Amino acid sequence: MTVKSGRGRRLFIAADIYGLTPALRALAADLGGEAEFLSPWPGEGSPHATEQASHAAFVAGPGLEAYAERIVLAAAGEPVTLVGFSVGATAAWLFAAGQQCHPDSRLVLFYGSRIRHYLDLRPRCRVEAIFVEHEAAFDPRAVAAAIASETVRTVVVAGAAHGFMNALSPGYDAALARRQIAALCMTAIEGRTL
Repeated sequence: MTVKSGRGRRLFIAADIYGLTPALRALAADLGGEAEFLSPWPGEGSPHATEQASHAAFVAGPGLEAYAERIVLAAAGEPVTLVGFSVGATAAWLFAAGQQCHPDSRLVLFYGSRIRHYLDLRPRCRVEAIFVEHEAAFDPRAVAAAIASETVRTVVVAGAAHGFMNALSPGYDAALARRQIAALCMTAIEGRTL
């Protein structure tokens, strides 16, 4: 199946801390392969050897606000469809609440754990925020409940750990990832979110 972004919207994929990787390109291919990529890092992958080093450098360096600004520049005020993962999901959450986000944009955000620091933000567009059941630092159900609204649909995936969609992550779960990709494609076909 192919994700159609609907109404001529461009499809963006906002990478997690691993950046633009072959695994992310494969996921995009599962979604139809017509995506434009956004990353917390320039070029391919991460310039750091481990996930922990990448995270520390991201927090100390460009951070979420810079990543959100990259999304703003890429979207250029037009309606977009954006699928974000981890830091890409949280940066997309910041984008969604900003004045530059077109109200006809549609976002699907996977395990944006730092959204918990921005519970007061209200997106200008429709968002589906997909959390995992197991997060070490916080209760995903509480965050999901706090941000749910008319325009924000939240889901907590039972049995999932952070990174379950990324084959490079210790939390990767191939079966859950396949189910979420199928659900994402079905959502697009039914026109519910995308």
